[in-house]
Amino acid sequence: MSIKFCGIEPLSLVDLDGKLACTIFTNGCNFRCPFCHNKDLVLNQNIQEISFDEIINFLKLRKNMLDAVCVTGGEPTLHPDLEEKLIEIKKLGYYIKLDTNGSNPDMVIDLYNKGLIDYVAMDIKNTLPKYSKTCDNVHVNLFNIQKTINFLMTSGIEYEFRTTLINEFHTIEDIIEIGKWLNGAKKYFLQKFVNNNTCLQSNLNEISYINAINFKKAVKDNFEKVELRGY
Repeated sequence: MSIKFCGIEPLSLVDLDGKLACTIFTNGCNFRCPFCHNKDLVLNQNIQEISFDEIINFLKLRKNMLDAVCVTGGEPTLHPDLEEKLIEIKKLGYYIKLDTNGSNPDMVIDLYNKGLIDYVAMDIKNTLPKYSKTCDNVHVNLFNIQKTINFLMTSGIEYEFRTTLINEFHTIEDIIEIGKWLNGAKKYFLQKFVNNNTCLQSNLNEISYINAINFKKAVKDNFEKVELRGY
């Protein structure tokens, strides 16, 4: 599947600490997480493609104002031509962050070895036994998920893990289990779920702030840094 860019956020102050970034969105995903808020991108519907030339021209104009480019989706690593696009962005001198669900470790590793990504944010959907269910019963290759995790934790690349907290999917016991699974990782973010009409499923609910604080306390010793995001 050839990559399509379907959106651009000209300025983000939250994607990377200490860096001014823009975010570009790719189409398509191999997961169907009910809480995903990019329904149209995931399902390849009602999307308006932005040409890559337009993105490059924007980045050239903002070269002295922006530090970084965040590539998100959808799932960017579905696209074999992602590499050639990142090469063009790197030529402009940008720091590149990749958002991924971790299902394509070989591409992540290859992009890092070629110096095309500087930071990876990987979604951790749930505990291993509940992973596929949390992705709406899509069959998830857990070997690939683990391979990406192992790479991030041992390669030296800057990275974070993050879980979007959903009342219907996550208990404190789940978060404790995730903490044990990822023990020793650098950064873990517990993200607030925002229910809106762009989600794949409409009847889900956020974890309360009080419960999120308790989740954070429960895993604070497993990571160098644990933070709430969006609360």
